[in-house]
Amino acid sequence: MWVKPSEILVTGFWSTDRANPYFALQRRRGHDEQQSGFASLFVATIDSVLDSKTNRYRILHQRPDSEVYHLIAEADSREEIEEHWKWIEEHLMPTLGGIDAGIDVTDYVECKIKSLCAQVDEDEIDDFESEKFKNAIKKFHKLFNVPADEKLVTYYSCSYWRGRVPRQGWLYLSVNYLCFYSYLLGKDITIVLKFTDITSLERVQAYLSETIRVGTRFHVHDFSMFRNIEETYQMMEQLANFAAKKLLSEKGAFREEDYFPAVTNEIVFQTAERKTAPKVISQLKRDLDAKTRSEHYRSRFRLPLNERLDGEVPCYLWAPYSRSNVSGKLYISTNFVCFASKKKKVYHQVNLIIPFRDIMVVEKQPETSNIPDIESQSALIIITKERAGTFTFSNFNDREFVLNKLSTLLSQYSEITDLKTDTPTITLSNPLYLQFSCHDTEELQKLKEASWNNHFSNYGRGSAIYRTNELYELIFQGIPNSLRNELWLIFSGAIHEKAANPNVYQKLVHESSLVKTIHGSTNDEIERDLYRALPDQKAFQQESGISALRRLLRAYACHNTDVGYCQAMNIIGGVLLLYMNEEDAFWTLAALCERLLPDYYNTKVVGALIDQGVFNDYCNEYLPDLYEKLKILGVATCISLSWFLTLFICVIPFEPALYVIDIFFYDGIKVLFQLALTILKENQDRLLQCHDDGDAIMILTSYLDALTDEDEKEKKIVRLIKQSYEDYNDINEEDINRLRLKHRLKVVQTMAESILQSAAKNTLKYTSFTEYELKDLFYVFKDASRISLTEAIDPRKLAYETYRIGRSEYLVLCKYLSPWFIGEHPEDLAKRLFDTYSISANSNEMDFINFIRLWNILLNGEFNDKLRLIFIAHIEEGKRRDKAISTLLEPTTMYPISKTSDNKQTEAVTSTEQTSTSVEPKEEENVKIKLSLLPLMNQTEFIHLCKTMYNLMTSAADDENLFHALTTSSTILFKTGEMCKPYRGLEDDNENSDETNNQWTL
Repeated sequence: MWVKPSEILVTGFWSTDRANPYFALQRRRGHDEQQSGFASLFVATIDSVLDSKTNRYRILHQRPDSEVYHLIAEADSREEIEEHWKWIEEHLMPTLGGIDAGIDVTDYVECKIKSLCAQVDEDEIDDFESEKFKNAIKKFHKLFNVPADEKLVTYYSCSYWRGRVPRQGWLYLSVNYLCFYSYLLGKDITIVLKFTDITSLERVQAYLSETIRVGTRFHVHDFSMFRNIEETYQMMEQLANFAAKKLLSEKGAFREEDYFPAVTNEIVFQTAERKTAPKVISQLKRDLDAKTRSEHYRSRFRLPLNERLDGEVPCYLWAPYSRSNVSGKLYISTNFVCFASKKKKVYHQVNLIIPFRDIMVVEKQPETSNIPDIESQSALIIITKERAGTFTFSNFNDREFVLNKLSTLLSQYSEITDLKTDTPTITLSNPLYLQFSCHDTEELQKLKEASWNNHFSNYGRGSAIYRTNELYELIFQGIPNSLRNELWLIFSGAIHEKAANPNVYQKLVHESSLVKTIHGSTNDEIERDLYRALPDQKAFQQESGISALRRLLRAYACHNTDVGYCQAMNIIGGVLLLYMNEEDAFWTLAALCERLLPDYYNTKVVGALIDQGVFNDYCNEYLPDLYEKLKILGVATCISLSWFLTLFICVIPFEPALYVIDIFFYDGIKVLFQLALTILKENQDRLLQCHDDGDAIMILTSYLDALTDEDEKEKKIVRLIKQSYEDYNDINEEDINRLRLKHRLKVVQTMAESILQSAAKNTLKYTSFTEYELKDLFYVFKDASRISLTEAIDPRKLAYETYRIGRSEYLVLCKYLSPWFIGEHPEDLAKRLFDTYSISANSNEMDFINFIRLWNILLNGEFNDKLRLIFIAHIEEGKRRDKAISTLLEPTTMYPISKTSDNKQTEAVTSTEQTSTSVEPKEEENVKIKLSLLPLMNQTEFIHLCKTMYNLMTSAADDENLFHALTTSSTILFKTGEMCKPYRGLEDDNENSDETNNQWTL
C-alpha cells in the first residue's frame, strides 16, 4: 500500500530486486529466497520472535544527486508491490524525465504519493480494525491452512514447549482454531488445532512458570510465558466453550451467527469516560466479550435467553426498608433495568429487577426531595406501575448519559399485547393442591402467609421486589402453598417469558392435541409415564390431574421439539401443577429445562453428566477422603445424577423436597451442589466404613428417608439447607460454569469417541480398511458433516446413517485426500463420483457407508475396479448408473462360452475364436470370456471419459506409457464407432434408426 513519504535509514536487512534512476524495489532478507544464508536466517528469526510486523517488500525514492531515501510504498505480497511498481513506471517515470531540478523531482513524487494515500484513507474511513490487527489477519491466513472466511479473534506472544526447550512464537485464536507459529534460525513450528478437537484445557504450574495445557486425542501442547495469562486463558475458555456448545446444540451445530454476532455500533458503557474510549484491536473480540457479559448478566438475574446487556454503571440505590444507600452497579439491557449490590461474605445484600413493561417514567430526582443522603444533582428516579413503587438511584458520574440511554431504550420498547387467535377455549387447571388436602396444617400455612405479607409490605412485591438477605430466612422456612405459584414464577424468571408470549400456551395445547404423526412416539412416551409421576399424590390418582399433566407435557414437546420429552420431566411437571396453574407451570417448566438446568432433559441427559463431573470435583476439593472411598465403591458417579435430575424429589420425602425446590428457584444450581455435599458430609464417618456399594446406598437412603422427622426447634430439612449455606456458600455460578467447561469438553469427547467406535465396528465389513483407518476417515467425515452430537445420537439409527455431507463438503475432502484430485479441472471427476455414490438422485447428500465404499476403491481397490468406477461415473442416465454401481459391490461372474451361444456379441466372439483354431486348436476348450455387466456407453459419455483419463495423467514414466496406450485404443474405438454407424441402423427397427445414427455405443 502507499504510505506518506518519510525519510528512512537503509540497512543490510534489505536486498534490492529492481531499480531505476529514481526508485528501488527492495525485499526483506529471509523471505521468498530459494537459498538462505546466515544473514537471511538471522533477519527472519528476529522478525518472527519480535513480531515486528515488517512488510516483506517496499519501494524507496532516491535522487541520483542525493543520499536521502524516502519510503513511499510497502506490501506483504509480491503481487501488490508489483502493481505499485508498474504504476510508478507508467505514471511517474515519463514525467520525471522532463524535470531538471532535483528538489522538484522529490516534491512532485511526494505530492503524488500523498494524494494516493488520502484516497486510500477515504476508502477505509469506516474500517473498525486497527492497522496492526489487519496485518495480523493477513499473517494468520498466510501461515495456516484455514478457510478463507475464518475470523481471527486475537493473538498473543508466548512460548511453546517442545521437550525441555521453549520456542518463542505467536498464538492465534480464531473462531474455530487455535494456531501457533514459531520461526527460529531457519526452523519453524506450525500448530493448528480445532477447538472441537480439544479434550482438556487447564492451567498448570510447569517449566518454572504458569502454563496453559491443551490436550487433544493424540497430543498435549504446553504454552507459557504470556504477558497476561489470565486474559489469554479466559479467551481460550470462551472459544472452547462455544465450540463444545455448538457440538451439543439441539438445533444444529455451527450456526456461528448465534455465537458470534455481527459487529455493531452499540454503546457499551462502564463509566462516562468510556464514550470516548479508543478502538479495540479486534471488533470480534469486543463482541465476544460482550456476549460473555450478557450470559453472566442473564444467569445472575434469571432473564430470558435473548436478553442482551447494553451496559453497566456504578451507582447507589436508595433502600427504603433500611432508609440507607446501597452501593452497587446498575445494569441496563434491552428490556430490563437491574441492580446488584457489592457481594458480601453471606449471600447478596440486595438485588433488584425492574422490567421495562412495569416502568411508567424515568426522570431526574427533584431538588425538593426529602430523601436524606441523596445528591439530587446526580440522582434519577424510576416510577413503576401499580404496587411496585418508586426507585431512586444516585451518585452517577454522568447522569445525563444514563438518563438518555434509558429514555432511548424505553422509547424503542413495545409492550406485547394479547393476540387474538381462533384457538378454541380450553379449560386449564388451577393449582391441584386446592382440590386435595395439603401436608401442612391450615394454622401453619396462615403463619407463613402472615410472615410473607409483612415482608411484602416492607420490601415490595412482584418482579421488582427487593431481594435481600432477609428473604433467605423466609424461604428456608418454606413458601406457603398459596404463594408458591406467584413466587416460583418470579424467582425462576418464567414470569418474563410468560409476559412476552401471551396466549401461547393455549395455542400449544390446541396444536399438540391435533398433531398425531409427527409427535406420535413422544406422545406414547408421555402416556407411559403419566401414571408414574408422583403416584403417592391423590391429585395424580384422578383423571383431572392426569389430564392436566398430559396437556402440559405434550404442549412443551410441541413448543421445544428439539428436547421433546425426557424422563423425569413428568415428575417435575407434576410438582409444578400441584402448586401452580397450568399456564404458569408450563413457563416454569420451560425456564427449568432451558435456563436453570440447561441440557439436562435431552436424549443423553448431557447437562446432568456435565454437572456430575463438576460435583465430583467439588467432592474431591471439600471431602477428599470420602471421594476416594466413593470412587472405590463405584457410587461417586451415580449419586448426583439421580439427585439433580429430579431436584431430590425422588430421593427424599415429598414435603422436605418442596423446601429444596423453594430455595432452588431462588438461588439456582448452586443449591443442589451445596445440599449434596452437606448430605455426604453428614454421613461421612459411616460411609468411610462401608465395604461395598450396597452399604453406601443403604446408608444414604435411610438418612434421606428420615428427613421428615422434626427436631425440637426446626425441621431437619431446614437445618440441612441452612448448614449447606454455612459450609459451602463459597460455591457460586461463575465457578460452576468454569468447571462445566472442563467437563463439557470431556463429555463431548466421550460421546464422540463412542460414535467413532460404533461407526468403525458397523462398517468394518464393507471395506478393506482397518478399524483404526475407519476411525480416522469417520472423524474427518463427521467434522465435515457439521451435525451436532445430540442430533447424531439417535437410538433408532446407527452412527454412520446419521452423518451426511453435501457436495461442497465432499469437494473439500477430495481436495486434501483424493489421489484423483489432479489436473486442470479435478472437481469435474469429483462431482461425477459424488453423484454416483450419493444417497439418491435428488438428495445431493452422501452418507458414510457410501463414502467409505467409494474411498475403499480409490485407495484399496484393484486396477480393474478403479477403471469400472471411472466408466460408471461417466454414465449420465441415473437408472443405468445405479444398476451398474451394484457390480462394484459384487464379484465379477465368469461365463463359459457354451452357455452364452445365443448372445449376438458372444456369437461374434466365438466365431472369431473358431477362426483361430487352426493356429491353437488345443487351447480352445479352456478359453473363457469375462462378460461385462456394465451398461453400454454412448458417444458423448465416451468423449467425457477420455477427457477424464487424459486429465489423470502425470509426468511419471508409467503414466507416459499408459497415455500412449490410452490414445491409441480410444482412437481405434472412435474410428470403429464411426465406421459402424451406417450398418448399425440396418440391424435395428426403423423407429430407432435416427437415434442410432446420431450416437454409437460401446
